[in-house]
Order: sequence, then C-alpha cells, then structure tokens
Amino acid sequence: MISFENINKPDWKYDLLYTYVSPVFRHIYYKKFYALNTERIPKDEPVVAICNHQNGLTDALGILFTFSKDKRDPVFIARSDIFKRELAAKLLRFLRIMPAFRVRDGGKEKLEENQAIFDKSASILLEKGVVCLFPEAGHEDGYRLGTFKKGFARIAFRAAEMSDFKQDIKIVPFAHHYSSYFGVQHKLMIQTGEPFGISDLYELYKEKPKRAEKILADRSRVIVESMMLNIKDRELYDEYNTLRTIYCENYLKKHNLKLSYFPNHLKANRETVAAIDKLRETNPEKFSELMQQAYTYCRNLEKLHLKDWIFRKKLSVWGFWLRTLLAIVLIPFIIVSFLINVIPFNASTLITRNIKDVMLHSSFHLVIGTLFAYPIWFLIGFITIWATTGIWWLALSFLFILPLSLIVYLRSKILWKKLYNRVRRFRFWFRGNPFFKESVELRKKIVATLDTIVD
Repeated sequence: MISFENINKPDWKYDLLYTYVSPVFRHIYYKKFYALNTERIPKDEPVVAICNHQNGLTDALGILFTFSKDKRDPVFIARSDIFKRELAAKLLRFLRIMPAFRVRDGGKEKLEENQAIFDKSASILLEKGVVCLFPEAGHEDGYRLGTFKKGFARIAFRAAEMSDFKQDIKIVPFAHHYSSYFGVQHKLMIQTGEPFGISDLYELYKEKPKRAEKILADRSRVIVESMMLNIKDRELYDEYNTLRTIYCENYLKKHNLKLSYFPNHLKANRETVAAIDKLRETNPEKFSELMQQAYTYCRNLEKLHLKDWIFRKKLSVWGFWLRTLLAIVLIPFIIVSFLINVIPFNASTLITRNIKDVMLHSSFHLVIGTLFAYPIWFLIGFITIWATTGIWWLALSFLFILPLSLIVYLRSKILWKKLYNRVRRFRFWFRGNPFFKESVELRKKIVATLDTIVD
C-alpha cells in the first residue's frame, strides 16, 4: 500500500500544478466560477469539508479552489476502486487523495485498511488541516442528493477521540450548482455553509459510536440539502427539471433579481421546485395536470429539435435575418478557428465515447482536453511554424492567436446552434407546425400556473 505519511506536507510540484490548473479551471473551462461565503471557513481549526457530489473531478476542484484564500490545501478521500492500478494510485497520492474502502471493493477484510486512512485523516485534522469528503460516496446523475454515508463522521469523531475529546472538530458544509454538467464555458457556483461543531455528540459517541455517527450524518445531510437544488422525485425528474428551467427567468424578473448573476438562478430553481412540491400536497389534481403539461412540452421539444430558450425570445423577422447575415459574414473566421481547435478540443472524446457514465465526461474533457491537449497543441504549432518559416516572432504570435481562436470557436458554435434553433422555429411558425403551436400554448399555460403558486 502506498504511504500517505506526508500527504499534507508542502510540495513544490503540487504547488506548480495548482498554479497552472487554477486559472484554467476558473476562467477557461468555466465561464464563471463563484466561490461564495468563503469567509465562513474557520481559520486555524480542524475542518472536515463535506459537499454534494454530481460531477466527478470538477466537484473536487471546485472545493479545492474555494480554499484558495485559506492557504490550506484539502486532502480528499475517494473510493478505493480508482486506486487499483499502481500508476493511478501514485498519481492520486500526488494529488493529495486517499482511498476509502467499501465491502464491494474487496470484502470485509479490506475495511480494516480504512482504519489507517481514518487515523491519518484524524491526525491531519489535529494539525489544523482540512479533510474533504463527499458523503454520498458516489456521484448523482442530476440535481439531487443521495444518502449520506458515515465515513466523514467516523473521521471527525476519531480526531476528537485522539485529542481526548478536548478538540471540537468543525464540519464545514459546501454545496455546488452547475448551469450545465456538460461542455465548456458554463457556470459553476460553490457556496460555503455555516460551520458547526460536534462536541455535543461526544458523550453519546463514547457510549454509542454508531448512533452518534448516524445522527451527525443525518444532521449534515439536512444542512447540505438546504443549500442546493434537490429534485427528490426520480420518476418525475425530467418534468421538474423542465419546469424549473422554464420559470427561472420569470422568477428573477418578478423579484427584480439580476439575470446574469448565476447564484440567483439557484434561488429561483429552489423556490420553483419547493412550490411544485407544495402543490403536490395541496392540490394533487392540479399537480398532475402540470406534470402532464411539462411531459408533453418536453417531448415536443425533442420532436422539434428545439431548446426551451427559443420560446422565451420574441419572433422577429428582421432580427432573424440580421443574425443570419452576421453568421455568414463570420464564416471565414469560424472556419479558421475550427481548423485550429478541432483536434485539441475533441481529443478527449476518443475516451469519453467509451465511458457509459456521462457524469464523468466533464472530468476527462477538463484533464485530457483542456489541461493536456491544448498545451501540447500550443507547442506543436509553435515548433512547426518556427521550423517551416524560421521566423521566431511569427511562431510566438501563434501562441497568442490560439487562445483567441478558441474563444471565436466556442462563440461561433453557440452562434450557429442558436441560428439553427431560430431557423427551425421560423420554419415551424411559417408552416403552422401543430407541435410548435401546441408547445407555445403549453409554455404559456405552464408559466401562468407557476405564476400562481411560486411566491
């Protein structure tokens, strides 16, 4: 087993990698990265950081960079099956990640190895360090929260036990919210909750440790749930998700909240979902009608190959032709940016197309595409241009053009996707497509209903 003895000690190689990854993650891979209420993180105290888990590596990086002002680098606990290969285990150790074993990972005898990991985690805490875990012990596949396992509670109580119960261990809850789980240049928000101690459970832990761990896990889950969007109904998840998407802008306008400030979207989504849950209890018949409308609307969008945002925009013939003209004028720039970026941008798809768990795709796109493929592409382009022209400044200029071309490439993809939606909408409107007409009316009815139930 790899030694984790000095995993929390300073390492210049880790610091160098951190310096590289941080700006790429926060400013390139994500269009906006919000780290809210970081002043709540206790200084010079043991911190067990817990967070909901939905999107693989990007969840962990979000927590890591939320601690940027704190100057402490969290040590993460992850499931042990990703440590099976020796090379992967060494890399994860370098990234300050330790394994947690489950029965499925090798039987009950493997669970005994957890004690060494828990003891090391506890010692890190007693050195005023940070240990981060995702208590669900696996990622969800949408905006929802799974059951909390007791591993983080065992570590927290073990640290308290090692201090002879004189040290109050702080649990700091975090919650994230994504504008989209897939693709680049989306938005990510990480908010820090109020830290809380566990000393009130010390006496219970001494007598009934499992009971104390269960209480702490349940208490923590309630707090994390209160900070995030949790769509509880799995059977009606698509309908709920459609409804909160439809009503977000209406909610923000109704409450005079800034549309461009992404944390406001979480508030709108939470309030909308809560209102729908309440409707389910108070008026089941109206709730069923709303769900049926959402289901039909969602299926219509699939048939029409349209996105919901297109129905929020007013149909303007002049606006349509102006955007079409702009797209045509930009074609030469779009072609050049496509040729420059198509290989590094799509390099990670060679791997992700074979990975069934789509929630892990963003992790591979970030690591393989953004962090590795693009730097290598930078170097290849620089060397090729210099070798073929002999003009060093021309080769150097390529290094400045490539990031600019990436922006043009990403923006042009959005431009053409929106133009595609606008062309289809115009055609459906002009021809009087029945599914399109039904969708327009359905959306109006849905918004009208939500206006009456969402405060």
